[in-house]
Amino acid sequence: MKKTIRIIILVIAIGIMTFSGYKMWDIYREYTIGDQFYHEYANNFIIDIVEAREVEDEEEENHISIDFDALIVENQDVVGWIYSEATPINYPIVQSKDNDYYLRRMLNGSYNIAGSIFMDYRNSSDFTDLNTIIYGHNLKNGTMFGTLKEYRSEEYYEKHPIIYLATSKNNYSIEVIAGYQTDIYSNIYKIPETTEELEVLYEEIIERSTFKTNALFQEGDRLITLSTCTDGPDISRYVLIGKL
Repeated sequence: MKKTIRIIILVIAIGIMTFSGYKMWDIYREYTIGDQFYHEYANNFIIDIVEAREVEDEEEENHISIDFDALIVENQDVVGWIYSEATPINYPIVQSKDNDYYLRRMLNGSYNIAGSIFMDYRNSSDFTDLNTIIYGHNLKNGTMFGTLKEYRSEEYYEKHPIIYLATSKNNYSIEVIAGYQTDIYSNIYKIPETTEELEVLYEEIIERSTFKTNALFQEGDRLITLSTCTDGPDISRYVLIGKL
């Protein structure tokens, strides 16, 4: 009887291990598919990238040039392209009528757990809001927004203080000013309607940041908030905030 029970337990254990192994393989298979998909997008639609170290006058140079005419033919939801030098972040940004559609879909509409980099549906697609929120998954292989959590380190911030944003009309630099772990109910997910509201939010994010910058609030500032999941409860998020 005891031998039979041991055999049953062993069979169950092997079954669980086999299923877990399959799930892990399936996850990383989708990671690979997603990574290849966006790598092809970068090859097809990036015209040129001017690295910061090559630029003498950054205000007169386009850091990244995208063929938006062709890109928008592929997907009319495209609103921009985000690029961070020497990191995996090099993706088109899309926006849908809700924050669910692109959560597990690539730009061609196919299901993939990596999803897409997408703008909050509440935001203006031209980045004119006082706080534009952009979401991406924290993938274990470091792709999508999987490297944002590295900004917990002051050293990593010092190596990557600027992120670039291109749209069909303009090229922007995003000056990183703060980063911290929070939750989905945080004030950072609000879109200020007045300069006064933005200034209050600004003070909060600078105070909470795990790395320190010399950023000061100025009239006309606009924020870009990059948001991703992080370790901890389901409601936990890591946010990286920059000044456009």
